[in-house]
Amino acid sequence: MANDTKETLRRLLSQGREMTLDEMRRHLDVSRRQVRRLLDALDEEGGGVRERWDDGTKRFSLDPEARSLQSRPIELKERELQALTVAASAAQAILHPTPFDNGLREAVQKLLATAGPTYSFEPEFQEKVWHFETGAASNIEPEVFWTVVQAASRQETLAIDYYSASSGEHSSGRKVDPLVIAEQSGSWLVAAYCHEKQRVLDFSLPAIEAADTTGTGFSRPAEFDRIDHFESRFSALKGEEMKEVVLHVNAGKAEYFERKTYHPSQLEKELESGDLEVHFKVSNLDDIAAFVRSWGPHVRVRRPESLAERIKSELAETLQAYQGME
Repeated sequence: MANDTKETLRRLLSQGREMTLDEMRRHLDVSRRQVRRLLDALDEEGGGVRERWDDGTKRFSLDPEARSLQSRPIELKERELQALTVAASAAQAILHPTPFDNGLREAVQKLLATAGPTYSFEPEFQEKVWHFETGAASNIEPEVFWTVVQAASRQETLAIDYYSASSGEHSSGRKVDPLVIAEQSGSWLVAAYCHEKQRVLDFSLPAIEAADTTGTGFSRPAEFDRIDHFESRFSALKGEEMKEVVLHVNAGKAEYFERKTYHPSQLEKELESGDLEVHFKVSNLDDIAAFVRSWGPHVRVRRPESLAERIKSELAETLQAYQGME
């Protein structure tokens, strides 16, 4: 009987509820003391029971990692199951730097095990048929990641400690309203309304050193459009002024720029020599610097001069690092 009551409590808290002792007592029809014992038993079993004070009242919940959701049986066509298997592989490549990686892998394994052994395709063989580029390694703190994800889902203001790589400045307890979590070119960020700057900026997730919920809710800005926010820029971070970049592309590589748009702002101008002049408008020079370096001597920066000097300096440092090596 006690085990049944404990499992009932586990199911209640697995729904994501935050409940007081009295609320749990009424649901379970037991005493407050018995509720406390059941909570202790769940916690000892690795249930991850959390406690939070709310206006003088203690509320209890389960850590998301410990929640167990009961799903109803569904019927899938084998082609639908194959689509989910392939989609999971693609998603894992992107989610690799995040705590979602292992969870997704385990969920797909459970789905395939439940579906049974009769397939018109071999799930294990899909890895040989499909390949998706793995996202760049990142040092995102799992606790920070989950706090940001939950705050964005609940529309709750965060207080973050943040290091800005562009300015070299630290900010502590900076209040932001997380709107969208995004991955761009291997960089993970959260677009958030900054209370200090009073506008929507991008914050690099690995650069968030600490994140705490404030208990204050927020409303999403009516004028904010996530698609417009992320379009027309190389950089993963938005918040700086747009910069014009002009590249000189050798004739041998010009065809690549003529047949492919590497950025929505791209404009080409053919020169008499057969070379190409390419214009971009970007919000940050970090990503486009890497883009230029990837072309080697075939692409050179005409403007801005600061970008050209930066790339020259980086190449000189690389050359010096290799000199003297056997």
